[in-house]
Amino acid sequence: MPSTSIHPSLLTAPGRSLRAPIKGLACLLLVGGVVLSGCSSEDLDEQEWGQEWNVLLVTLDTVRADRLGCYGDQAASTPHLDGLAQEGVRFECAISTAGLTPMAHASILTGRNPYSHGLRVFYGDLEHRLSPDIASLPSMLAARGWRTAAFVSAYPVSEIYGLDNGYQRFRTGVRDSIAELDISHPQKHRGYWQDSKLTHTQRRGDHTTDEALTWLEQFGDAGPWHMWLHYFDVHDFSLVPPVEFAERAGVVYDKTLGPKDVSARELMYDLELSFVDAQIGRVLEHLESSGQLEQTLIVVVADHGQGLGDGLQRHSWLLHRLVYEWSIRVPLILRLPGEQGGVVVPELVRTIDILPTVLEALDLDPPGGLEGRSVLPILRGELDEPRIAYADALNLEDAHSPGSRLPENQRDNLFVAMDQRWKLIHHATLPANSELYDLEADPLELVNVHAQHPEVVQRLRRFLEMKDAFRLVPSSAETAVPDSSSLEALGYTGEASD
Repeated sequence: MPSTSIHPSLLTAPGRSLRAPIKGLACLLLVGGVVLSGCSSEDLDEQEWGQEWNVLLVTLDTVRADRLGCYGDQAASTPHLDGLAQEGVRFECAISTAGLTPMAHASILTGRNPYSHGLRVFYGDLEHRLSPDIASLPSMLAARGWRTAAFVSAYPVSEIYGLDNGYQRFRTGVRDSIAELDISHPQKHRGYWQDSKLTHTQRRGDHTTDEALTWLEQFGDAGPWHMWLHYFDVHDFSLVPPVEFAERAGVVYDKTLGPKDVSARELMYDLELSFVDAQIGRVLEHLESSGQLEQTLIVVVADHGQGLGDGLQRHSWLLHRLVYEWSIRVPLILRLPGEQGGVVVPELVRTIDILPTVLEALDLDPPGGLEGRSVLPILRGELDEPRIAYADALNLEDAHSPGSRLPENQRDNLFVAMDQRWKLIHHATLPANSELYDLEADPLELVNVHAQHPEVVQRLRRFLEMKDAFRLVPSSAETAVPDSSSLEALGYTGEASD
């Protein structure tokens, strides 16, 4: 991996004063993390706004880091994401908390791991909604006067899962259908290869972008805003990019191929990622032409990856849900206004670090209970305590789990604790199936060395036990991040571990 590129002037304390009282703020009350409005959430144009940055969060559903050009894929057609990385900071080793959309997004929005924020499964006896009592990025920013809006593209990030909490405007584009969905069983696509903008469970990226741009044109200049923009296209090819877009890329749709065809998935994965990149380009172009780009903090991150052909070859799984690197290592790009770009950070960071990073960049105090930590100290070249990443897959609890279709040794509740080098996948009911990988020597996770390194297994398992990670209901602990003494107990002393 390349060494970290540090700019001494990067991310000095912003020194911006916090927002002055806003006229009419009494119409916004924060109750349990939800903004309750006594006036229209869009009727705020008369208020006096400060100069704080806008915050654009873009989440890429099912996108692997290694399929972007800026992460080394020479065949990728992702110029806008690559350009954003060149203008900002690219994190080489960013780890998500789950290989599933609702849980992973809840962690991005709250800075907490799933056992802490409480959204555990797609559906089942455990909770599948994010509680409004959990503080989130939109609820915190809305309480301080930011205008908040979300334009998402599929039911797994909809109000069904409580992910609308804190957003004054929240649009799925398929709201009427979503209200009627029965999520007690996995949703089935009604067809594939549809060149249209909408189905009963998702919408195409250009439809989402159209609505987001309309909102920005109407409200973008009215004061600081936070927008969450979510793209689902890469997840599957029930919806496909317009035929003319495919033809320009040299792709002809073969509707004789079904969704289980590996070659079709590979082809459509890259094409749809290129289409999403083009939609992000539209948003960036609008921000630049409107003069808002240099007032906007931008975060681009995926919720999880996808197995694809190499996942099938290595671990007998084509999709996501599992916790191998192709599923939980995600692209993460951060662009801060006015700062020097082209920075690459090789240190392990986590998607739960996004929220505290945004808060620090805005000079806002974090709430209690966050498990993530800001990454800005890394960029400033300050001594940073080692981070341990957590992820899980509750395959025995989730009614949407593929069950017997999963690889036999993955039909279990899986709990991950990993540092820069070592990755433990603990199997809860069949511990003998547990896995340990030395990611420095074996980045493809082909050789399980669990039996050869009991001291590493013990250290990482101790992390899971200290975090009460095996608990399947939310912990009431107010402070979830191990302090320095706890890290020392885990064998971290600031020096390289074994």
